[in-house]
Amino acid sequence: MSQFLGEFEVPVDDKGRVFIPAELRRELLPEDGDTVVVVRGLDGCLTAYPQRIWGGIAKRMMEMPQTEQRVRLYYRGMLSQAAKVKLDKQGRAALTRKLLERAGISDRMIIIGALDKLEFWDPNTWHTYIQQA
Repeated sequence: MSQFLGEFEVPVDDKGRVFIPAELRRELLPEDGDTVVVVRGLDGCLTAYPQRIWGGIAKRMMEMPQTEQRVRLYYRGMLSQAAKVKLDKQGRAALTRKLLERAGISDRMIIIGALDKLEFWDPNTWHTYIQQA
């Protein structure tokens, strides 16, 4: 099983593309197809799941009782802004402007490895958050 580890500060270009460092890209498995699913994360970040990990999360979500309002709120809040993102040959991921704005990310981003996923943070938010840890 791959493990994403480390902290990296990277630029975000005008088109919302961000370079995923090689150390992190190497952890994507062939079955991921260089694809991640990016959703609203916790604590103000974005979370990027490799395609194979997202498949398991989606399966568990579909097993949740959709008759419960809290489940529907969770679905709608998480999935309405989700995006499937394929890394290009240069290792860049093109994120939607809506997702970037949601996390307060503009021209720079902190990417952290969080075992089975990546987290994308606004640098100021990340530094404030990590000081509390």
